[in-house]
Amino acid sequence: MQEAIVVLEKAEAVLMKRIRAMRDGSPKWSASARLNEIRSALKLIKTYELEGDLIIAESLMLNPPIAQA
Repeated sequence: MQEAIVVLEKAEAVLMKRIRAMRDGSPKWSASARLNEIRSALKLIKTYELEGDLIIAESLMLNPPIAQA
């Protein structure tokens, strides 16, 4: 997961630099939407990395696996 975080953080930095250099208009807004998606993905991955085991344990307690013979 650490590699994915590094790649997304680099993509975020590059995209922020490009957005600053752009003029106002539709390309800037679409790049801004893409930046928001990258930030959401980063937040999701970091949360999963920190609380992944707790999320899995809770989901298994709420929906226990059913053995089939």
